[in-house]
Amino acid sequence: MREPKHDKERQDFQLERFTFFTDGVCAICITLLVIELKVPEFEIPTDSALWQSLSHMSLRFLGFVISFGIVGHYWSVHHRIFGYVVKYTTGLLWLNLAFLFTVVLLPFSSGFLGQYSSYQNLKLPYAVYTFNMVLTGFMNCWLWLYVSNPNRKMLSRQISKARIKLGLYRSLVIPVVFIVSFLVSLVLPLTSKLILLLIPILLHWGMKGLEKRAEVEEIQERKINVESKVSIPHTGG
Repeated sequence: MREPKHDKERQDFQLERFTFFTDGVCAICITLLVIELKVPEFEIPTDSALWQSLSHMSLRFLGFVISFGIVGHYWSVHHRIFGYVVKYTTGLLWLNLAFLFTVVLLPFSSGFLGQYSSYQNLKLPYAVYTFNMVLTGFMNCWLWLYVSNPNRKMLSRQISKARIKLGLYRSLVIPVVFIVSFLVSLVLPLTSKLILLLIPILLHWGMKGLEKRAEVEEIQERKINVESKVSIPHTGG
């Protein structure tokens, strides 16, 4: 895919616009999530009535917390990825827009799930929510594979294959857990939501081995590069 024809200084500015636009979309998306949490209204409020209303909103609030955390996670991942990007292509622009398309759908799918969360016999709301989460995860995965491809030379430094694989596995954690959760929901609707608690555990602790392997490989590659530079014979004039 061809690169936009800007000089170096102008291209840096365009990259900033690129990331600022993504930041803005994610911020608006997170704000829209809370709109689905309506304050209960009563002509004659009582503590028991308010507590009962809040109890009925518990699953909706859980959906908000999950969606908020996942949008925040994807924003932080996007922030880390594009901290290393030094150039972009038209393909990357469209790929990022496709990723953001799936992100801006989350307030709808989260609200749809929350609206019918008390109806445990309904499968479609959670199916729509799961599909949205899986699609967002796959787009994030595609985005990572695109920019980390060493042939495109889009990053400020070369990263190891183990680091690329680590990013791939990380981006697949959320889609895989949601797919498992949805399959369990067909039999155990309430229990299936607890499976989502595995997401932060897997992201934080489940990848420790791969992180260490990536660090070791990158250290070894740097040593090889230094040694190869030292071993290059100097020709006398």
